[in-house]
Amino acid sequence: MPHSGGRVGRGIYFASENAKSAAYVRPAAGGIGIMFLNEVALGKEKHISADDSSLVEAPKGFDSVVAKGRQEPNPKLDAEMTLGGHKVIVPQGKPVPQNKFKDSSFYQSEYLIYKESQNRIRYMLKLKF
Repeated sequence: MPHSGGRVGRGIYFASENAKSAAYVRPAAGGIGIMFLNEVALGKEKHISADDSSLVEAPKGFDSVVAKGRQEPNPKLDAEMTLGGHKVIVPQGKPVPQNKFKDSSFYQSEYLIYKESQNRIRYMLKLKF
């Protein structure tokens, strides 16, 4: 998959906070940008709290990498829904500190997959900047 790589290597990046993702939207003429809301199959997650730009695939025995941030949407307010027969969790709450990851190099969590087949676009959002 062609990509220049980032803090967690050459994967497909997702976030649980829309503000994090919106920062990567590049508006076209007229100030309109497009952002997608995807369903992501993380499978067995490898949690990290420090950059590892060498990754080009999930570590052996894992399906994805989650760079745990110092804050996350309040998990008590997560919504659960069923899409295509699968249970899906949708973060809804305002960000709250994650004391377990207070020393993480990531402020907001990043979710990485390394196979395009692990995600499905569910919604397209048209944003005015």
